[in-house]
Amino acid sequence: MKNRVKALMIAGVLGLTGVVGLHALAGNSGKAAADPAPESVYENGWERAEKEKEYVYCVASISKVYTTAAVMQLVDEGKVRLDAPITEYLPNFRLQDDRYQEITVRMLMNHTSGIMGTTQLGAFLYGDASSVHHDKLLKILADQRLKAEPGEFAAYCNDGFELLAHIVESVTGMSYTDYVKENLAAPMGATATSTGDEVEALKDLAPAYVSSLLYENDAVMSLGTGGVYATASDAAKFGSAFFAGNTTLLSENAKKEMGTRWNLTDAYTDGNGLGWDAVSSPKYEKAGVVCYGKGGDVNSDHGFLMVAPNEKISVAVLSNGGSSTLDALVAQAILDVCLNEQGIMVSEIEKANYQVVSDIPASYDEFAGDYVTRNDLAGGDVISRVTFPDHKYMHVENISAIKTTCADYVLTEDGRFAELAAEVADSGLSDMRIAMNPELLSFVKKQGQTLIACDRNETYPGLGSVESQTYVGERLADNPVGEGVIASWMAYNGMEFVLTGDVWSSQGYDAAISTMVLSSEKPGYLYVINGMGTRLLKIVDESNAVSFMTIPSSTSRDLIDLKIQAGKNGLAYTSSTGLTALAESELEVFDGNVTEIALKAGEAKWFRIDDSMVGREIVIGERPENSAVYVYNKYGEVLYNTHVVDETKVLPMPKGGKIVFLGETGGVVTLQ
Repeated sequence: MKNRVKALMIAGVLGLTGVVGLHALAGNSGKAAADPAPESVYENGWERAEKEKEYVYCVASISKVYTTAAVMQLVDEGKVRLDAPITEYLPNFRLQDDRYQEITVRMLMNHTSGIMGTTQLGAFLYGDASSVHHDKLLKILADQRLKAEPGEFAAYCNDGFELLAHIVESVTGMSYTDYVKENLAAPMGATATSTGDEVEALKDLAPAYVSSLLYENDAVMSLGTGGVYATASDAAKFGSAFFAGNTTLLSENAKKEMGTRWNLTDAYTDGNGLGWDAVSSPKYEKAGVVCYGKGGDVNSDHGFLMVAPNEKISVAVLSNGGSSTLDALVAQAILDVCLNEQGIMVSEIEKANYQVVSDIPASYDEFAGDYVTRNDLAGGDVISRVTFPDHKYMHVENISAIKTTCADYVLTEDGRFAELAAEVADSGLSDMRIAMNPELLSFVKKQGQTLIACDRNETYPGLGSVESQTYVGERLADNPVGEGVIASWMAYNGMEFVLTGDVWSSQGYDAAISTMVLSSEKPGYLYVINGMGTRLLKIVDESNAVSFMTIPSSTSRDLIDLKIQAGKNGLAYTSSTGLTALAESELEVFDGNVTEIALKAGEAKWFRIDDSMVGREIVIGERPENSAVYVYNKYGEVLYNTHVVDETKVLPMPKGGKIVFLGETGGVVTLQ
């Protein structure tokens, strides 16, 4: 018992804001969930003993395992066929690509459908159980194309799980929420489990802290992909349904299907099964332990669920701060202690000693050139320019919309390039030291593509390590569009656009201002910087720019197409994610004459703050309950947001800033 408590106390050093819920189940399991191991709940990193009630969290993308389990129950019952086209169950499903008819139920579960990614309209809200996302999903998808052949490769796809939730409703005639509560939660004794549909009535929700401010709670309305709410003990009980011999929810065959990696031949493709992010792990395989894992993150809540089915251990870690990566490290620590109690020792994979090759063979010259990669440090897509100076090392310039960063790598005997601790330009050729947690890059030719693969073992001192293998880049082809087309887009270069078409309570307004930047390094390409990060698009004509990535991994997740044209309110662009953004130049001026703002559902009312208002005190008089007000500075950063709990009514008036009023039709905001 002391060992288990020691593992749980690791949460105290994570620096998590708010509260962390931890729960582990271990023991024999037949038709009913096992008795829980002792539970600890933490607040602000310190143990809080004997709490009467647990906090409820949004379990975020752990919801995908719930959704998969729901459909697999229908497979067990013979009501759904795993390899049947989804059009059998959703006859109104359409895409602007006839290949949509080839998408199967299984492809939705293992992220191989080829669907673009994430429909954002009405998906992530504050305290508002709006059905807009659910009701408009099929209509939005009907205007999309596929990014890949169905079944070709796996790339994380939230919309696939939304479609699975729709299948549950279509086949059973029940709401997805009712189905989860009655058929997944109740049989496992999980009494606090629900979905975003009921978020306004849920009690004991973990407080929502963002940047140390207390916000209204997340209302995640993409129910199938991220909208399940539960306590940590409820989530661990759900995880125990996957124990060997437990057929409370699913047959052994259904669990086997979910726990089988979709691709067994290529380690750099995504390692997911059905619903699970990972169904294998090197360090647990070394110990002879099968382990399933699924993490998730939304605005304020994060989590990780780990299950060792044969050892009958389920660990759920949920938090309202930090990240799913940190939660995963805590879950691993708890799992390791529980396995230790069963006599199974788990150790971290030792880091390799890299043997450096002093001269890079000329045969590598064919890999020099431009690639598109997704770089977390750059906030999204970058153009990575690869060269081999004097054949001594590999130099990579990562060219983003805003700046260029560089990294250098040395060739090792196994054909991979290990990241250096410093650029050769700074350290010199005589002091090329490999970084502490190096990226290991390699070039792979696959089905006519030239890809960049990446191995990484990221160590968190005192907590553990996270291993990954994935494709991160592909060769970037030239896009020779005409000078007239380039000139058309040049008119928008550096132009700001503001989100206009989302639900009044959308978290999209936290990052509502987007910018277009034409690539000077690669003519014919366009950076779009928005709430999803930076996306590199290929210009097609005067009005359309599209995603083009075909990297066979989740590097190709969340792709967007964009169309720009003059609309009823002026110049605007529409995104394939269901959102619309208006050019900043079309906004009205906010001055002393604006004292009353009429609201309309789905149409944000934006203003540019006039210089005459700077420093003045503007106070909100009347504001309807279902409405919101944001103020942004000239950099697009949020200075004021009425979703912050107990926010003052005094509006800041920054120079060069903007203000937006959101609400439902008929509402009016008055100013004093």
